[in-house]
Amino acid sequence: RRTASQTLALALMVVASVLGGVIAVEEMGTSETAHADIPALEGDAGGVSSEASGTRKIVFGEKVALDELGPIIVNEDCTMRRITNWQTMSARERRGVTQRVVERNKGRLERCREVHAGKEELRRL
Repeated sequence: RRTASQTLALALMVVASVLGGVIAVEEMGTSETAHADIPALEGDAGGVSSEASGTRKIVFGEKVALDELGPIIVNEDCTMRRITNWQTMSARERRGVTQRVVERNKGRLERCREVHAGKEELRRL
């Protein structure tokens, strides 16, 4: 179960993804050399290239587009979900759905922020 802070952080990443189509993962205050002690995975997916297997190699700090997964919907209770039939929609349907989801998510995220701020205020008391 997620905490309110985790939910809000995830919601903000969703907004960045929906509005910009990209989620940037950055680690503040560290450099690539700080991760030199982490061993790389060995092997090449059982002899299958990453292109043939449908996987991508992602470098730490790289921006990754997740457009093929479709937008994430912020529910009224501040939980999130994806559109289950995104893969079967036409390009026109996807554009329309994306526009509606972006507009609706803006209002819902604002309400989620207000709810989260209220809970944080109560914890301080």
